[in-house]
Amino acid sequence: MRFWAAVVGLFFLVAGNLLEAPALAAGGNRVALVIGNSKYVYAPALPNPAGDARLMAEVLRKAGFNVIEGVDLDYAGMRDRLNKFTEASYEADTALIYYAGHGMQVNGKNYLIPVDAELTAPAHLKTRTIQIDELLDALPPDPAVGIVILDACRDNPLARTLAASLPKSRSTTAPGLAPIDVSGSDVGTGGVLIAFATDPGSVSYDGNGANSPYTTSLARHLAEPGVEIQSALTRVRGEVTAETDGRQRPWHNASLGREVFIGPQTPPPAAPAPQPSATETPAQPAGTDARGWEIEQRVWDEASKRNTLAHYEAYLQQFPKGAFADLARLNIDQLKKSPVTVGNAPTVVANTESAASRSATAAAPAAAANPETDTGTELTESAIGLDRQEKIDLQERLLAIGYDLDEADGDFGLKTRRAIGQWQEENKLPPTTFLTSKQYARLKLDTDDALKSYRAQRASEAEARKQESAAPQKTEKPQPVVRAKPRRDRQREAANPRPAPKSKAAGRKSGFRTCSGIDGTFEVPASQRCPLSGYAHY
Repeated sequence: MRFWAAVVGLFFLVAGNLLEAPALAAGGNRVALVIGNSKYVYAPALPNPAGDARLMAEVLRKAGFNVIEGVDLDYAGMRDRLNKFTEASYEADTALIYYAGHGMQVNGKNYLIPVDAELTAPAHLKTRTIQIDELLDALPPDPAVGIVILDACRDNPLARTLAASLPKSRSTTAPGLAPIDVSGSDVGTGGVLIAFATDPGSVSYDGNGANSPYTTSLARHLAEPGVEIQSALTRVRGEVTAETDGRQRPWHNASLGREVFIGPQTPPPAAPAPQPSATETPAQPAGTDARGWEIEQRVWDEASKRNTLAHYEAYLQQFPKGAFADLARLNIDQLKKSPVTVGNAPTVVANTESAASRSATAAAPAAAANPETDTGTELTESAIGLDRQEKIDLQERLLAIGYDLDEADGDFGLKTRRAIGQWQEENKLPPTTFLTSKQYARLKLDTDDALKSYRAQRASEAEARKQESAAPQKTEKPQPVVRAKPRRDRQREAANPRPAPKSKAAGRKSGFRTCSGIDGTFEVPASQRCPLSGYAHY
């Protein structure tokens, strides 16, 4: 009897362990490396990265990650944290790296910058920075999932310092970071995901709060229950784009072999919807469950790909309070403000507004929009299509009317943006530092005369420098070369030295002459002759 009791007890024990195993496996071994660099020695301090890193470390710890954390790390500190992460994550199921701080790209390669880095020579890229390829190498192999999140696309003065030292044969630093290709045919059940705070080659913003807009949204959605990581990053992109008026658009690139959930895979139970009264019209469900979110995601992906009024309005009709509703309205406003042109003749945009929109427009008083006062954004400026020479021309116009720029180099850096904003403010335009096509045309018209004077002055200065460099220089007569005497002559002179030349009488006084007489020599004034008697006359 005791035997069968023991067998039954063992059976229930094993069954309990088997039932518990999937729950343990769901948590898995998860490791994260979190770094935030703010206090740079050779560059202005950044306000948010240190706080961003602390926020993300807290989010990941609550999600079950073993977090290796570092704030304001020098080169040795970053290297040490990376080594510890490599060892800790070698057999992890999920490994995540988050970095906030300065980064840069040179020749299409990305580098993260420690707080003590001084970049004044090309070799410093190898000895004073951490290449992003090293982060990818630190991720565990398949079937683990590797995730790298970079909030490192800020305006970087260290990049400009390095650019001055690079040879002309090397392309130098572009703004932001370069894209990273993680696609491959060898992806198994794991894979890699790379997330950037903004588009390649663009600059992200620190914002006005304690954290950057990107990290604030990332902390809200990354570990959201029931939200797969790529869906979470899509929500982050929508929020940040809307908050920055389209100036910052996060993006990600992934080659994942399965769905990845940072937070709990099962969403929390939905609260029961309030029952409408008999007089109320039931509202359309917002689709908060997983299936509803998948449908919303597909509708939004189609709308953003087509980029037409009809598709954005179709999304808003289905999801008036969806995750991308604000972004859809922003894109609709931009499309309405920018009519398509063919040659010099404007083409009428097809009227795809819904009946409700047309009736609302007809009921509202018509107000003629002034295109010059439209708010400039990164989208409106990119639509102008300025090439490098046109950017140099624009910078020369700003220099011609007195704005402070280092030089007209075709790179719209911090000083160029500040000058554009000052020009907009002085002309009572929204000082966004980005131009619309109408504002660009107005700036060119207002600065034509000043640009001619500026270029004429530059040409005259260049001609003066040319003439100065071409002026004949006085040539000095070469000094004769004194050759050493042969050794034989030097030996002969040493054996038979020449007598020293007799010097003139040291005691001779000027104004007297020396005479010889019976008593010897004597002197008489130079105006007299020597006496014939041989005696001196005293």
